[in-house]
Amino acid sequence: MDIMGTTFVELNDDERRSLFDLAEYGYVFDWTRQSSYKSSTVAALLNGEVAGLVEFERQPEDQLNHLWLIEVATNYRGTGIAGKLLAYVAKDSIEQGFDGFVLNEAKTALHELYITKYGATPIGKTRLLYFDTEAAQRLIERYLGGE
Repeated sequence: MDIMGTTFVELNDDERRSLFDLAEYGYVFDWTRQSSYKSSTVAALLNGEVAGLVEFERQPEDQLNHLWLIEVATNYRGTGIAGKLLAYVAKDSIEQGFDGFVLNEAKTALHELYITKYGATPIGKTRLLYFDTEAAQRLIERYLGGE
């Protein structure tokens, strides 16, 4: 599947609240709610469909983006949409002056995948992971074509 035509759209509050019935597309999280009042929700659109969603919060006090949620529609799993969403958050971190740093608390099943496939670094023996400048740049080059 060609995912080169992926477009990213930051959703406003009304658009986010309209994401109430995504279960039929394989989404598990409740995307109508925010994890933090300061977070942003971004949709990856492909072929007129919401291929994936990510919720993250810019945290200038810590010089990083905190990744709250990321999820890909069933039809798009394994196509690179998750990598594109991660790269989007990493690119935003660079644009905010955070040097690409992204913090994430990975679900147990995906913890190793974030490390082996996407280049995250674990923090001690916790489920916390971070992407540093180098990992962020690799994500951007691989999934966004170095934009």
